[in-house]
This record gives sequence, structure tokens and C-alpha cells, in this order.
Amino acid sequence: TSQWLYGSWEDMHLDIWGPRTGKTTSRAVPAILDAPGSVLVTSNKRDVVDATRDVRARTGPVWVFDPQQIALEEPTWWWNPLSYVTDEVKAAKLAEHFAAGSRDPGARTDAYFDPAGQDLLAGLLLAAALDGRPITDVYSWLTRPSNDEPVSILERHGYPLTSDQVAGVIAAPDKQRGGIYGTAQQMASCLTNRAVSRWVTPQGAVETRTHFDPEAFVRQANATLYSLSKEGRGTAGPLVTALTVAVIEAAEELAAKSAGGRLSTPLLGVLDEAANVCRWRELPNLYSHFGSRGIVLMTILQSWSQ
Repeated sequence: TSQWLYGSWEDMHLDIWGPRTGKTTSRAVPAILDAPGSVLVTSNKRDVVDATRDVRARTGPVWVFDPQQIALEEPTWWWNPLSYVTDEVKAAKLAEHFAAGSRDPGARTDAYFDPAGQDLLAGLLLAAALDGRPITDVYSWLTRPSNDEPVSILERHGYPLTSDQVAGVIAAPDKQRGGIYGTAQQMASCLTNRAVSRWVTPQGAVETRTHFDPEAFVRQANATLYSLSKEGRGTAGPLVTALTVAVIEAAEELAAKSAGGRLSTPLLGVLDEAANVCRWRELPNLYSHFGSRGIVLMTILQSWSQ
């Protein structure tokens, strides 16, 4: 009927548009420019950054997370994914993002080795976080199945069961241990990309770049974060997903402490190309919940299967 359709700041959005049908220019860009507060954007192209960055920069700080050089952005700041890991639950969530982002959509998984590899990866992520290690040390541990250093770290910091879990894999028969370590290694393979690692590890003995803090971001007025990645070999998708989740969970925690249990100014999340670059397995279960917190998400897909 050619009438405008509006969503309130409690409505969540799900867009399904085919390729090259104008979803970025018709939906993503106008939403970003009209947002009353901070904005989080994911994409696999630079067009959304080019169209909105200058306008958003007039009212607040702009961060562009571009580990695959999609927008040719230099790593003038960095984010440590292990800053998200505060306990074994957060470590398991981070490992899940690596697992989901490392597989092709619809890929068959092994009923034993995939869950076991994900659990091992979670244990190593927790050990690295507790010991103040860079996240790349996790991959180094995965290439040395007999290295029991993570076991000692976990035990020393009061995580005896997680320590036993990792120790059990190390002590397993060679083929079993090799299969679990190989699966976890594949999940964390994006860490081997040196261009990617510059965005998530400190550079030099003294790091002078600003460290991105999701909790500080959600408290800033009109801040903008663009997270860019593309699918395929060398993808940084798991890190984009992890950063997206870290920001949204920080916003959820802030909302819980705010009047009425919701953000005073809504946070907009535009998850463009979500099925390709932001494979957040728990998103469908949390979608409606975020609307009551003042966290408004717009997920843009290309097909019903996505």
C-alpha cells in the first residue's frame, strides 16, 4: 500500500533479502544514521562503513574492527578476546564461537571429537586468560599435545575439574588425543593469520595502542563499532562473533543495573550478513529477550535457509 512501516524501540527485526536487492542502502544505512544512541554493525563489505562512518563520527567515537583488511583499516587499537573470559562459563561461550565460525554452514560434525575439541579449547582459553597470556598461546598449546602447562595454570588458579578435563585429554591414547587436539586446532586456526593476530594481541614489550573495552563502549554516547570479516579460508568470523557477543552482553549487564531493567538510550545492533560473519549459535534463543532490555537487533539474511 506504499505506507511506511515503523518498528518501535522494543521491536526486533529480521530481514530476509536476496543478494543485490538493496538491503544495505534501504535498511542498514538508514537505521544506523537514525539511531538515537550507540550502534554495533557487522558486515562482510566496506560499503556500510563508507556510507555512515563520517556521519557517526560527528557525534561520538568510531571503532572499525577490520582484521581481514576489508576496509583497509590499520590496527590503531586492539581487543583482547581473553578479557571476556572471567570464568569457565565465559570460556565455554568463547570456544563455541570459534567452533561455529570455523565450520561451513551445514557441515557434518563428529559426535565425539567436536564436543571434546570444543571443551579442550575452552579449557585452554581459560588457562591463557588466568595467566595473562596472549590468545595466540592457546594455538601454540594445541600444537603440543603433551604440554601440561595449562593443567598447572588451571590447578593453581582454583579450577581443579577443568584442570582434570585437560589432563584427561593429554593422558588419552595417542589417536584419541590427536583427534581431539586436531579438532580444537582447526577451530582456532584463525589465530595463525598474522594480520588477524595484530588486532587481538599486544604488539611489542609495551603496548601503546588503546585497548577496546566493551563495558566502556556501551556507556559512551553515540559510539559506533563496525566489525568486518568475510567467510572462507583465513576468516576472522569467530573473533567478530566474540566481539559482538562481548558488546551485547556488556549492554545487557548495564541494562540490568539501569532503571526499569533497560538501557535509557537503546543500543542498535545491525547484524548484516549475520549467517556468514556472525554465527552466534544462541542468538535465536536470546532474540526476544534483548528487546525488553533496550537492545534492538536487526539481523539481515540472504535466504530462508540462512
